[in-house]
This record gives sequence, C-alpha cells and structure tokens, in this order.
Amino acid sequence: MAPVAVAAGCVALALVVGFGPGPLRLPGLPSSGTLTYWALPFAHLVGRIAAVGTIGWLLTAAVLLPAKHGAAGNGSRVGILSPTARRCGRYAANAAALWMLATLVELLFTLSEISARPAGDVLDVSSLRSFVSTTSQGRALLVVAALAAVIAVIGRTVTTTTATGALLAVAVAGIVPPILVGHAATSGDHAIAVVALGVHVLAATAWVGGLLGLLTAVRLPASLFGPALRRYSRFAAGAAAVTAISGIAGAALRLGGFTPLWDTRYGLLVLLKAAGLLAAVTLGGLVRRRVVAGLTVTTPTDQTGTTDQTGTTDQTGTDRTTAVARFLRIAGVELTVLTATVGLAVGLSRTAPPVNDALVPDDPTQTLLGYPMPPPVTAARLATDWHIDWVFLAGAVTAALLYLAGLRRLRARGAHWPLGRTIAWLAGLLVVVVATSSGLGLYGPVLLSVHMSQHMLLSMLAPLPLVLGAPVTLALRAMRPATAPHRTGPREWLLRTLRSWPVRILTHPLLVTANFAGSLYVLYLSSLLSTLMHNHLGHLYMNVHFLAVGVLFFELLIGTDPLPRRLPHPGRVLMLLAVVPFHAFLGLTIMSTSALLGSGWYDRLVRPWGVSPLSDQRTAGGIAWSFGEIPTFVVLIVLAIQWSRLDERQARTRERRIAAAGDVDAELDAYNAYLAQLAAGPARRTPSAATTTSTATTTSTATTSRTTSPTPGDETNAEAETSG
Repeated sequence: MAPVAVAAGCVALALVVGFGPGPLRLPGLPSSGTLTYWALPFAHLVGRIAAVGTIGWLLTAAVLLPAKHGAAGNGSRVGILSPTARRCGRYAANAAALWMLATLVELLFTLSEISARPAGDVLDVSSLRSFVSTTSQGRALLVVAALAAVIAVIGRTVTTTTATGALLAVAVAGIVPPILVGHAATSGDHAIAVVALGVHVLAATAWVGGLLGLLTAVRLPASLFGPALRRYSRFAAGAAAVTAISGIAGAALRLGGFTPLWDTRYGLLVLLKAAGLLAAVTLGGLVRRRVVAGLTVTTPTDQTGTTDQTGTTDQTGTDRTTAVARFLRIAGVELTVLTATVGLAVGLSRTAPPVNDALVPDDPTQTLLGYPMPPPVTAARLATDWHIDWVFLAGAVTAALLYLAGLRRLRARGAHWPLGRTIAWLAGLLVVVVATSSGLGLYGPVLLSVHMSQHMLLSMLAPLPLVLGAPVTLALRAMRPATAPHRTGPREWLLRTLRSWPVRILTHPLLVTANFAGSLYVLYLSSLLSTLMHNHLGHLYMNVHFLAVGVLFFELLIGTDPLPRRLPHPGRVLMLLAVVPFHAFLGLTIMSTSALLGSGWYDRLVRPWGVSPLSDQRTAGGIAWSFGEIPTFVVLIVLAIQWSRLDERQARTRERRIAAAGDVDAELDAYNAYLAQLAAGPARRTPSAATTTSTATTTSTATTSRTTSPTPGDETNAEAETSG
C-alpha cells in the first residue's frame, strides 16, 4: 500500500509541476535548467514523505502501541518497547536516513534555482558553504538534515518509550525550520501565517504518519491492535480538525477572498487539497465506525465470574480477519488520498499565490508592522481598536474549553471543584486576550510604553488568576488512568513530566527568580529588542516568554498545583520581596537613559503623531517602575491567607492527635521534660528509657505531622491542598 500511496503523491505533484509555467528561459539570461525545475519539487516531496514516515513510526512506537513496564537504573519504572514497536523504530531510522539524503539533494537544487545556474555548476564546496552560511534557506535545510541524521543513527537502538518520545520530539523539530523561512514568512501577518502553516503541517504529518505506523502493526493480535487503533482514532480526529482549521486560516491569509479560489491556479490547488482532506476525513470516519467496533476486545469470565490470567482474549479468527481486511481496504485508500494531498501541498508551495495590489504595502512602516500605521493613540482606541492576535486568542479559547471539559467530567462523577478557581482561570485568560488582541496589541509594536504595558500585564497580572485556577490539579483529577493493555496515557504522561529533571530545573526557585527579574534587563538593555521585533515570530515569542515566566514565578509563590519542590511561606515572602527592587531599578534606568532602546526598530517606523520615541521611552520606564506595586500587594495578601490556613490545619491536626491519645499531648510533655532536664543541670541530663522513647515518638509524630507541598506522584496531597 505504501508504494501505491507514494506513487499517488508523485503523480499529483507531476500534474501540478507539468501544467505549471515551466522553467524560465530568456535569451541572454542564465537559467537553472529543466533538471532543477523538476528535481527540486520531487526532492522536496521525497523529504516530506520520509518525514511523515519518520514521525509516524516513532509516534506508533512511543504512543500508540502498548508497552511493558520495566525497572530503570535509578529505581523508577520505564516503558519497554514491544518487538513490533522496536521494528517501528528501525523503520523510522531508515525513513530518517532517506529524509536526510532528500534534504541534502533539495539543498543542492535550491542553490541551483536561487543562483540561476545548473546543478552541476554549484556542486562545489565553496558555493555550498556560502549558501549555508549566508542564507536562511540554506541554514534551515542543513539543520533539518542534521536532525534527520541524529534520528537515523539513534533510532535503531532505542528500547524505551522515553527515548522514542525524545526522538519523536527531534523529528517534530525537524519540520519547523523550512516553515520559518518559507513563503508564509513574507505574507502580511507574518506571525499568524507562519504559525498557521506550522500547525497545519505538523497536524497533517502526525495524521498521515500515525496511519502508516498502524498499517505496519496490523499483524498484532486484536487485544493489542484494537486498543492502538482506538487511541489513534481519537488522535486522528483531533489532528484532522486542527489540519482543517489551520489550513483554512492559512488559505484565507494567502488568497484574501473567495474569488481567487476559482479564478487562479493557486486557488484551484487549494480546492483540490481541501477535497482530498475531506475525502480522507470521510474514510477515517468509516474506519472508526466499521473497524474499531469490530476489533473490540472481550473479557471472558468462567462460571464463577473470574477472569483468566491474561484478563483479555482475542476475538475469533473469523471476526478479526474480517475487521483487519476491512481496515486494510479503507486505510489503504485513505493513506493513498492523503499522500496525493501531500503531493498537491508540495506543488502548492511551488506556486505563487495571487497578489492583491490593494494589499501590497506602499510604505516601509506597513511592511514592518504588517498593517498600516494606526491613528494617534488614545485611551478609547486602546479599548476599542482591537487587532486580533489569533495565536493567543485560539490558545485562550482552547484553554478555557479544556478547563470547562475537565470541570464537567468532575461534576459528572459528583466531585466538587471550587467556583472561585474557575472564575480565576477564565479571568486570567481574559487578561491575556486583552493584553494581546486589544488596542494594546495594535499599538504595542508602535510605542514602547504600550509594549511595556503588554509585558507587565502578561508577566505580573495575568499569571495571578491563572495559577489560582490550579489547572494541573484539575487535569490530574479529571483525566482517567490509562486502561489495559496501555499502561500510560495523558494522565501518566503529565505525572511523568512533573517528575522529570527538566521540570525540576525549570521550577527551581533560584532559576525562576533570576529569570523573572532578569528577563526584562536582557530584553530592554541589549540589542535583543530590535532583533526580536524585526523577526516575524519575535514579538510572539516575547509575549509567550513573559507569560510563561510569570506563571512559573507566581506558581511557586501562591500556586497549589503539584511541583517537585516548594519553599516554606517565609521563603516565599523573601522571594517576592527580592524581585521588587529589580523592577524599580529597571524603570529608573530606562527613564534616565538618553539612548533610544530598540533604535533599530523604532527609528525605522514612520510615526507622524505623538511624542518623540525618547519621551515615550521615559513613559515606559515609569510603567515598569510603578506597575509591580499592586500585584505585589495582592500576592502578599494571598500568602498571608494561605499561611493562616496552613496554621489552622496544623492546629486542627494537633487537636485531633491529642484527642485520639486521651487528652495527652505527648509532644508538649516531652518538651517540658526536656526543659526540666536542662534546668536540673549536667549531672541529671541523662534521660530515662521512658523519656527517650517518648522523645523519639514525639519526634516521629512531629515529622509526620509537618505539612509539605504536594508531590507530583501523590494525588491525595494535591487534592488535600485543593480542598484548602
């Protein structure tokens, strides 16, 4: 089936390229030639198909197929790959080797096309070195080839789900570099176009690759293949939805309307691609309806009502054969359609989108911003002139829906969840949307003062209600444990992530404090601000970074989600007060400096209204100096309340312990005996056996009763913290 699918992709690409304008040949001008014209898109197609195979087989081995549990060297439990999963790992290594070779070939022909010279003329070390070192396209392709080489070498040796998951992350990273330097990076809304294309490609790759991986594992018993197919079916439904939404968003940005859909070659290819994806979704629905139910695993019981030793058995051979045959037919057609769609997508990337003359920027400011210079800023315009940041808006809506879905699942079980936490979570998401999509988002790239206000909202105001919403605790309580034969699922992956060493490092109080206090210094007192503002994803990265840093900082202070470590309340107060002088000093530094911050960006903006950039910079410094007062005061109040509640819980625990012991406070009696020994002098300090036993018992009791923060592996502690 795989060869047929590859052939379908090649035919689709050949039709697109063959009916294209053909290689440019003008008398007296150099040309890359016919070979480059045909070989470049086909090298790109082979690389895309190899990437799909690499990600698909790694996804199948690490996530879809059940794994056994084994003991690691440090005493923890790890997932051991089954023989079929190891075979998928070897297939992924072979596909990665092909991916690397195809990328290197694509690099060669890309240089040939850019330099307008035949491929044979650029096949020398100096030309290739110059192309890689001086162009973003060359660097991106070289990074992809290097990542594919890593997978090709290591993929044959992996034996655990953790190592396979790490290689899967490397493979996903290999998809990203060409997207960052592709056609989407030159469109009007740079960040939105690039993110939409990146999400579209990643979701489609996982969708197609997972189907390919399941076809490899089709010979497994129904007791193993059925659960893997059910897990993929749920995953593919989400991936297909993400693929469709991101594809529509990207096409809308590139086409600019409905008329180019049927008036231009680019629009017709978009329609053909959409038709292919719709057909694949229909076939996937048939698989879910007719095959998944046919591979249901039964649990037989004997006359006494007990299960056998394995707990599960396969269906009869006839039922399994029928279900597998139906799956092979439908999935084979679906894979062929999807691969042909990949060929259309490669051809689409080689086709120039329609150009609307009305959308072509006629001034350098619009080219930098992606939209015309807004009118003079006012308080009313900051509140009403919204410029939607679709990335943050989509993220906020998704986070809200997931939170409400978890809350609904808890209520279906009859479990209680505080209303205040739900309100806090939704309020925090609203602050994020306002900071990024209101007039603040419109004027942020234009005025440093508005830019600073965005960062203050994202790093100091929005995190407060977000961490009080306790989303991780809600997720742990709402998600169900993995069912047999799978030993891991989303809940287990979340727990494993919370226990991992990267999380321990990222949540260390010293690192979090230094990052929270020092990020603003690194950004505003260096050339990094100009660099990130010029990059189409730079501003998006800044907002994501400051939001993440703020969430980590305030989570350590007032959050209740399970973390590897937490400071006692006096340490939290010191941690909070330690960062206050840094923000004040930064604000005073910005206000007093005579050099323009981010001059490489703000000097290029033609802003015909408002104060000078240097005067606006002083306003930004004042915002940085004064903004932290109210959040700091709120956090101190929350810390005081939490500290008081902790003392009350400890007092109630002590009272219950005294009541259980018959109104005898062993801890107080031992302490009084110790004071009596000290008063009696050195000669009488030797305790009796009874006193020693009492002291040891008291010490053990005090140690047991000491309240600690919940650990990621102890959901009881997390729920106890939640109830507080």
